[in-house]
Amino acid sequence: MFWSRLRMSYSEDMGRLIELTHKLVNTLKNYPVVCFSTHRDADPDAIASLLGVKFITESVSSTIKSGVLIPEGLNRIAAKIVKNLRLEEDLATSVNSCDLIVCVDASSKSQVPALDVATSRNYVIIDHHETNELSEKALVSIHFKDAGSTSELVALMMEILSLKPEARLATLLITGILYDTKNLRLAKPSTFRALYYLMSLCSECFEEAFNMMITTTEIDRSEKIAILKGISRAGLYELNRDFILAVTCVGAYEASVLKTLIDSGADVAIAISPRSSETRIYVRASRRIINTLRIPVASDLITYMAEELRGSGGGHEGAAGLSLNYEIDVNEVIKLVRRFFTKLNVRVNVLEEGRWADKCS
Repeated sequence: MFWSRLRMSYSEDMGRLIELTHKLVNTLKNYPVVCFSTHRDADPDAIASLLGVKFITESVSSTIKSGVLIPEGLNRIAAKIVKNLRLEEDLATSVNSCDLIVCVDASSKSQVPALDVATSRNYVIIDHHETNELSEKALVSIHFKDAGSTSELVALMMEILSLKPEARLATLLITGILYDTKNLRLAKPSTFRALYYLMSLCSECFEEAFNMMITTTEIDRSEKIAILKGISRAGLYELNRDFILAVTCVGAYEASVLKTLIDSGADVAIAISPRSSETRIYVRASRRIINTLRIPVASDLITYMAEELRGSGGGHEGAAGLSLNYEIDVNEVIKLVRRFFTKLNVRVNVLEEGRWADKCS
């Protein structure tokens, strides 16, 4: 029964993806200038998806002029991969204006500054996050929250359209899949279908992508310092005496700091990052607390805080982020965390206050 339900669900998703892919192609042909954008500090999945859908667009129409918009550039790992694959020129295309924006791997308007939703700018989305606040107003919404990565969605769209990306792009898409599925630990059925298609085009691409992921994830000195600072400032809290919550304040490398806290034993880790007239909040959750509470902890917590703080955010069950266009009293964060878990009948008790609040103030 389980396997039959799984096959049915997968078949339904593929059928919907086929329909939406052809709808996207028909939509693209109506706009002379199409721009491709993704979230801030773009990771390998974001960049692979962006270049993948750019390839699709240029393949289905030779008359469309394309441009690339990447707010705040690429993260360290993505930058190294793009350089290794000599794809810098593919990201260098720019235009003066856009008739349509294709947003990939982005779930909220704060992640895509180029997209001014308030002015009703035409856009489409391709995404796999748990929730997506951009979906409702999109001309085409290719949003599959059960996919392991946005890169695999783009690869499957290529298969649907019988498009064959060159080896460098196929390798990039595989790195995007590996990055967001944590080297396939979070893989879904669609993940392996996409990998099968890409590897059928380039048998050696998986090995190259895997080796690049190993070499590019080595931590440099500045990241090590940020991680150590984040750990030293962390406050510790217990959740029903069953789980551990860690809260810290950092100015950079938030994802690496949170990963280290989770790997060190925290079940929920929160990083607050104050910027000039802006505050960003990031959450990670362990598989253990997600399975025990049976909710997408990170995305639900971020969604709750976004509603309470009038912010914009989204993400996955295990990783999510929020952006506020003002400086927040950081004590409000822990108050909201307490309220969120109280609604779940989970008590929050202090184990160690830490220095995070002082550093964030």
